[in-house]
Amino acid sequence: MTPKKILIFTLSIFFFLLLLSIIIPSKGIKISKNYTLNFITIEEFFKSSKQKEVDISEILELTNIEEEIDSSAFKVAEEKSKYDSILVDSQYVYYEPVLISIDSVVRHLEFPDNTHSSLNNFFKILANAKNNKNIVRIMHYGDSQIETDRISDYFRYKLQRQFGGYGPGLVPAVKAFDFKTPMTQSKTGDWKRFTVYGRKDTTVKHRKYGMLGNFARFTPIAFDSSETFVPDEAIIDHKIINYASLTFSQSRYSFKPTKQYKRCKMFYGNNKTEFKLKIFADQQQIADETLPATENYSIKSWNFESTPEVLRFEFEAEDSPDFYGFSLEGYSGINVDNIAMRGSDGLFFTRMDLNLLSKLYKQLNTKLLILQFGGNAVPNVRESYSYYRKAFSRQLRTLKRIAPDVTILVIGLADMSKKEEDIYVTYPNIPLIRDALKKASFENNCAYWDMYEAMGGENSMPSWVFHEPPLGEKDFTHFTPQGARYIAKMFYNAFMYEYNRYLRKR
Repeated sequence: MTPKKILIFTLSIFFFLLLLSIIIPSKGIKISKNYTLNFITIEEFFKSSKQKEVDISEILELTNIEEEIDSSAFKVAEEKSKYDSILVDSQYVYYEPVLISIDSVVRHLEFPDNTHSSLNNFFKILANAKNNKNIVRIMHYGDSQIETDRISDYFRYKLQRQFGGYGPGLVPAVKAFDFKTPMTQSKTGDWKRFTVYGRKDTTVKHRKYGMLGNFARFTPIAFDSSETFVPDEAIIDHKIINYASLTFSQSRYSFKPTKQYKRCKMFYGNNKTEFKLKIFADQQQIADETLPATENYSIKSWNFESTPEVLRFEFEAEDSPDFYGFSLEGYSGINVDNIAMRGSDGLFFTRMDLNLLSKLYKQLNTKLLILQFGGNAVPNVRESYSYYRKAFSRQLRTLKRIAPDVTILVIGLADMSKKEEDIYVTYPNIPLIRDALKKASFENNCAYWDMYEAMGGENSMPSWVFHEPPLGEKDFTHFTPQGARYIAKMFYNAFMYEYNRYLRKR
């Protein structure tokens, strides 16, 4: 082609594109329910997109986490009295509750009225925690935002440091994902995990999912004489015997008090036949017993003089029990359980066996439930979220009915961004979901903490993602471990501010 023809061809292309930019509306042409044809407008062509960010420097400065170093913090605990329940939680001495020093409060808890009394029942228990010979349990339910023990870890550490207690608390028999947690878990055998949230497994004909909203079972697998796996089942007295094991070992991804425990509890049930169990603590066998069949739930407990580096359970059964979870704990003080449910919207409690759940909450001495949901409702954009308010309110009413002694606190969703052209902006429905959660909380006399506003509100997530070092993941939805530490400290400070208010009034 000659230069003249090349020029004419190029100008023709530009003219055609200019015509398209004029003809196609700025909102695009709807092709189907899920697809819209868009084309750059003339204004957009000449206007450069600029990422909107919120200045979060003051938030981070007020929530300084640099001093929160595990080794130095634990050293302070070691210098306390020998009767401090962090160190010797089998000893009890009377003490007068004192105000907890907090740095600052970025975002306060919100309450349904001016009395700020929604948490008083729990604060009364907390103020006497060191005189209580039982564990005070806090169960932190949430979606993927709290995976890898995010937010729960710092909250647990601070409370155990001040009110006593050991261990990570409840852990599932089988983790959903292989992410870092306070305890490293491994297994042998064909374990399968069943959850009350997400897509229901049609093979489950009951609603007994336990306190973690999931249970696990093992399927046929056998050992040969050299303790290596063989593909065939073991057939003994015309019965197919299944073999499996679970191992809990120390992880370096947690605070020191979290890694320590003096007792392990196993929660199980719904097994039609007896099963054999052996337990090894650091290669030393500490148990060899046969547990009977049971249609209900049962609890077995084992105590240790010192925390095992490796704790191994070996099972042998014709029919596997449903394992609802294990609790690694001390004898008193505070436990904070991290219960992450990826993909959950928090509307699952009413789909569970409420009689079993009520008994487990009572058995565990559960005194506070923290519910942190909402993020999974964001991608399904609607004009109204009254359905979500009503559904979440029903969950709260149900929990209060089956566990009247339990206090409930709700944490709202974080800011989440979607990409529009070359910039990231807040999903337009996040404030609506936040309001739905808050209204449901207030309807049931529950306190509420607005994580969305705490982190900076609209368009704040890009500021967390682009911060150096990054405080948000590149999915513009989740926090990095360091970002989660900021959020956890903000929540802790707001929580303890209200605890101090309660002590002053008392």
